[in-house]
Amino acid sequence: MRISLDSNIFRDQDFIDWLQAKKGKLTVNLSVISALETYHWYAIRGISEELFKKDMQALGAVVNELAYSAIFPISNNAKKSVLPFRHHARDFIIGTQALKMKSKLVTFNINHFEWLGEENLISPDELVLLIESESFHKN
Repeated sequence: MRISLDSNIFRDQDFIDWLQAKKGKLTVNLSVISALETYHWYAIRGISEELFKKDMQALGAVVNELAYSAIFPISNNAKKSVLPFRHHARDFIIGTQALKMKSKLVTFNINHFEWLGEENLISPDELVLLIESESFHKN
């Protein structure tokens, strides 16, 4: 399964540990914006750049760069939302990059990303239930 991570999921260390344990079942993408937000969160708490890089590697996360060509679909997606662009520009970038990677966005802020459509959006709890259910049914 292909997933993209919103930066807010990094506040749940148990979920991050679970993702690391399940990385063989998941293709993990991270918007450059999510990577920046996460690293900044680490840095202001005194967590080293080396540990950030180690955590990203343990997830097998691919960081998706932001390209000039992305401004057009980001703007189009922002127009679909009732959320103001000025306050949610990062969300529009993160969500649009998830769509580009054909992955489900994993976030605690479901209401910020409703414009993605429920088929492209999943909460951490829903992802755990889905993957664990698939694992259970295969055994």
